[in-house]
Amino acid sequence: MRKTVLMALVLFLGFTSFTQAQDITDEQLYKYALLETVVDEMKAEISSVVNDMIKNQEGIDGKRYVELSKAKGDEAKLAELDANEFEKKFLSLVEDEKNERIEALKSVNTTLATKMLGDGGKVYKSIKAALSSDADLKARYDEIKGGLALNQES
Repeated sequence: MRKTVLMALVLFLGFTSFTQAQDITDEQLYKYALLETVVDEMKAEISSVVNDMIKNQEGIDGKRYVELSKAKGDEAKLAELDANEFEKKFLSLVEDEKNERIEALKSVNTTLATKMLGDGGKVYKSIKAALSSDADLKARYDEIKGGLALNQES
């Protein structure tokens, strides 16, 4: 009896996922792709800002920054790397900048997911889940996303 109920539940959940993926419109996929494109651009901006901070800081280069950042703020590891106070403060400054931008990115993502796609983020979550399991939907999404391009300054 338990196996029958369990099988019925599995089939029901599978069918529900399948029908939800079929119900996703091209407009919803477009909005999802637009949201993802904006988030991707924001992520790239974080890397760019961090790289500029490192490049423009006298007394530290990219190689040293990477070496120190692997310590992840662990004082013992930083001591092993002979990190001086200037380097520790710079690491902290960069981490603060990254964290501030990551929080802004999360806020934008949440707001766009709930406002652009509606239904309190349920549509966003269903599209995200369906994209990982539905090849046809993923192909539709990739085509739509491929047509999007944000203006880039060189």
